[in-house]
Amino acid sequence: MAGHSHWAQIKHKKAKIDAQRGRLFSKLIREITVAVREGGPNPESNPRLRTAIENARKVNMPMETIERAIKKGAGELGGETYEEVLYEGYGPGGAAIMVLAATDNRNRTTAEIRHTFSKYGGNLGSSGCVSYMFERVGYMEIPKESVSEDELYEKAIEAGAEDIQTGDTHYIVYTKPEMLYTVKDSLSRWGIPVENASINYKPLSTVQITDPETAKRLIKLLDALDDLDDVQMVISNFDIPEEVLKESA
Repeated sequence: MAGHSHWAQIKHKKAKIDAQRGRLFSKLIREITVAVREGGPNPESNPRLRTAIENARKVNMPMETIERAIKKGAGELGGETYEEVLYEGYGPGGAAIMVLAATDNRNRTTAEIRHTFSKYGGNLGSSGCVSYMFERVGYMEIPKESVSEDELYEKAIEAGAEDIQTGDTHYIVYTKPEMLYTVKDSLSRWGIPVENASINYKPLSTVQITDPETAKRLIKLLDALDDLDDVQMVISNFDIPEEVLKESA
């Protein structure tokens, strides 16, 4: 398991969703408002918004809150306006890291992210310093208990997926960015649940982390970045062997 799929599996194991419900709602609200700004307020014609609403409903966000976020994104309500910003840098062990944020104050967010990189042994770099190491992809997580690998492979490839990886608890389905929501809708029609769908980044190569202490520091950095209010997504190209991951826990 390599790259951001590995990081996604580690986050699943942490099982912090209940403790972070307020922060999770904030991230989802920002995703909804950004989706509306990019593609309009109608989920039928805006697949990114449709997926954001589905993700919000899965964690029991009140419909009133969702509708307010849609109106804010459409400019019908006052308040902050969010923009997406991509940050790039390096973590312990030389792992490349990209951080996607949705912020109403770029200067504040940049300062917070730079401080977090420095605090946990990383370095925030300039735009383009690591993004060439990643491929922009559509990304979906499918619970393993919901479908067999053979059936998922057959259905996903038929729908237009590019690749499938098997993790500890989830399958990771990759598509071309423009095919993400088409494949997602096809899988949903076939009764295959998609827990998470987003435009993401897949590492073109990985950095092997074999020292438990380095692995521990890297995971702390990624976790701290992910916990920042403005951060929507953290992507990295590390590969930590399972035995090293256990030692670093």
